[in-house]
Amino acid sequence: MTNCASCGREFESSSDTEHLCPQCAAEVQSPAPPDVVGQAQRGRLRQSLESPTIVLIALNTLVYLLMAFESHSFLAFDITLLQNWGANSGASTCGGQWWRLLTSTFEHGGLMHLALNMWCLYNLGWLAELLFGRTRFTLLYLLCGIGGSLTSICWRGDGLSVGASGAIFGIAGALIPAMLLASNKKLRQVLKGRLISIFIFVAYSLVAGNATTGTDNSAHVGGLLTGLFLGVVFPTGLSAFERKGRARVIAGTVLLLLTFTGAGVFAVHHNEAYVEIDRASQAHDRGDLSAAVAYARRAVQLKPDMVHAQFMLGTLLLDQQQYADAIEPFTAVTHLRSNWGAPYVNLCVAQRELKMLKEALANCEQGASLSPNETESWFNLGRVRYDLNDLTGARDALAKAVALNPQGFDENLQYALMLITTGETDKAVPYLQKAHELHPDDIETEKLLRQAQHSQLPNK
Repeated sequence: MTNCASCGREFESSSDTEHLCPQCAAEVQSPAPPDVVGQAQRGRLRQSLESPTIVLIALNTLVYLLMAFESHSFLAFDITLLQNWGANSGASTCGGQWWRLLTSTFEHGGLMHLALNMWCLYNLGWLAELLFGRTRFTLLYLLCGIGGSLTSICWRGDGLSVGASGAIFGIAGALIPAMLLASNKKLRQVLKGRLISIFIFVAYSLVAGNATTGTDNSAHVGGLLTGLFLGVVFPTGLSAFERKGRARVIAGTVLLLLTFTGAGVFAVHHNEAYVEIDRASQAHDRGDLSAAVAYARRAVQLKPDMVHAQFMLGTLLLDQQQYADAIEPFTAVTHLRSNWGAPYVNLCVAQRELKMLKEALANCEQGASLSPNETESWFNLGRVRYDLNDLTGARDALAKAVALNPQGFDENLQYALMLITTGETDKAVPYLQKAHELHPDDIETEKLLRQAQHSQLPNK
């Protein structure tokens, strides 16, 4: 038996050079009348519309258009929208939202991301349909997409992952053994050129993905490995042993699902800290600060070297005015990431409240040097300098805070008070006026403004 190089059907070959079945050979050799041509064209159109490749491209495109409609943006989407539409992440997925393993494969972060993936899917999908059949191809695509998503959260954990590339790499991976192991020698010869192209595509894409920031190469590898396995297990062509072919599909799918289960267990363990951080953030959003602190503490216990967990814990403790407890996590962050100004500033705030002014000054100065464009750095440095009676230094630091945030109430008010303290009341008036405009109901600010304006009046 020989497989037709055009439609894939098996037929009795009478010679070594015959590679088309009688039906396809007849279509090539004898022109059909116009009405038959029209029927054939309509048949091809129907086949195209029924093709899983076209359906999958349509679904991916539809999801993208719906997301574009919601976000009023067509070229790219923000993280919040991707998260809301089912992006894959260690925290959300392992926190119980396992459906993200599949939904994320139908999302794309931007127009170019979608266009590139759909172009690859179109070129690889038709060949995979021919070799595996529509049902097996569809199952292959979905399983490879899930395999890529699982590998992503097992490998990376943090961050979001979206896109069909894991499934597409899976298709490419499945085609490699399917072509190499095809029983029909003529078919292997015909597909030899495409096999080389697929090898080049896979190798180039993996190297490029590894060199490009923002590319989830772990999903590519996971999809590829899943596809390689299924390409060996799934039968190709119209097998004469249909029951045996179905048994292979069922056995391979069950074995793969068991592997996915094991990977899921590993992912849950690997992402415990991320899950706790996500729960802490949700608790904070609903106003349950005590629960948020408990979740953040759990995250720090699980992963002490996680900068985000330590910083969140310190910030939550600072919000609850637990200044002594906040010092440890902020200190840990300064050791883990010494070039980040924010933890130094927050450590300064906690130490100032505890009257540890020398330590607070050192940390505020370090925070301001690392984050010179952050208002909080200069504002808190000004307050600590004032506590240490360095009035000139306090005035200069607060002046920078106001310059960075001219619309800040606290910045304008504190700078005005500092100018009054240093005997520059006339310069304080515009800043008091600004503070009053921002908070017209603040009685103390209005009182200070009147006093400063009165002091400007000439004596009679």
